[in-house]
Amino acid sequence: MSKEKDGTRDASKIVNLKDVSELTHRKELFWIKGKRQELEVYRVPTKCLYFNIENGRYADKMVQLREDNPGIDIDPREKKWKDTIFRMLKGDYPGTTRDKEPFEKLRTDLLDRQQLRPGVILFDGGVLDGNRRLAALLDLAGSENNVTKFEYLDAVILDEDVGPEDRWRIEAGVQIGKDEKHPYSAINELLKIKEGLRLFRDKQNPSKEVSKVLYGITEEEIKKDIGKIQVIDEYLIFIGKPHAYNEIGEVIERFDEAARTLDHARKLSWKPAEIQKLKLAQFAIIRDKLMDNWQMRELRSAMGSGKVAKGKNDQALNEILSLGGNPQELKKTLSTKGVATAKKAINQETVAAFLDQMDAQDKADKPLQLAKNANTHLKQLLDTLQEERLINNTEYVQTLDALLSVLKEIVEVAGKCVEKAKRSKRK
Repeated sequence: MSKEKDGTRDASKIVNLKDVSELTHRKELFWIKGKRQELEVYRVPTKCLYFNIENGRYADKMVQLREDNPGIDIDPREKKWKDTIFRMLKGDYPGTTRDKEPFEKLRTDLLDRQQLRPGVILFDGGVLDGNRRLAALLDLAGSENNVTKFEYLDAVILDEDVGPEDRWRIEAGVQIGKDEKHPYSAINELLKIKEGLRLFRDKQNPSKEVSKVLYGITEEEIKKDIGKIQVIDEYLIFIGKPHAYNEIGEVIERFDEAARTLDHARKLSWKPAEIQKLKLAQFAIIRDKLMDNWQMRELRSAMGSGKVAKGKNDQALNEILSLGGNPQELKKTLSTKGVATAKKAINQETVAAFLDQMDAQDKADKPLQLAKNANTHLKQLLDTLQEERLINNTEYVQTLDALLSVLKEIVEVAGKCVEKAKRSKRK
């Protein structure tokens, strides 16, 4: 079977992609080589194109593809990988179901109105901007009657001498700027920023270079993103999955909170060892999803703020820091495969204790409510002990001594509360 028939192309037969494409009457403006340039829009045969998801909007998909096919060279020009990436962009590949809805919307739009916004293509046929459009066109060409209508992608074709910095500027400027209708996913935006920082690392101010391209995103926001990227990279290395950015999508907001909390600790002049414990504790929280991003903000509340450390709660904070007290054991635990780690249940109790203490602090000026909450918990404990529901639970038996110790302390504290309340009443 020839490469033309199986849907791929023989690159050696195409000297210049523009030679096999048809000029339209449209032009697009780009900033290339330090000046504004008008580029012609062509009708490019889709059979001459390949999906380019190495960077940009779909970078996490290439990460996933490499994880699913370890040690195998993935060439998107080959039919096997072209078909696989096609399925990913359609949302038909495992782990990509969230792509199904935007794909169907774009497919319907192309069917109803055809192509309105041109894509951007590299000189060799790699799609810089327009991968999902290419997938939708291929899908339409395979199912609609008038196939010739969908066998071309309207796009500008970049010359071979357009360097990586300009390609980054074009792709990021077209796709990430806040005025765009279809923004990157959060993790892919970070990866694109990371790529830009690498490309501009020799510039005097790399973050400023990146912010100039990403319209609506300030240099200060870029600097915050740099901190978030660093925390994500350290986390992935710690759990033994470096560069597995495809696993970050669902918890990206928690990394935002983690980075802010670490920055807060530095502003409070925490010692490096304590900052490390805080970082690892947050890794454990994120790995097993023990807190949502809102609850993670309570960490900063427990740390206090300013010179007087207003709102500080050392007891609650020590609960959380204990999660990161044994780095080697924690690394082994978090590196295990599976949705949850073996210590998730134990760590959940630690997190619950922390949140209870923070909630109690919030109700410090509501003594009656504090007392009622304590009474509710003790009544539930009494029911549990009376029903002997946990009598055969190994963990329960092991904690009986600790339970008796805590109950003894409760009795002592309750007695002191009674005395304090009586004195207040007499006053």
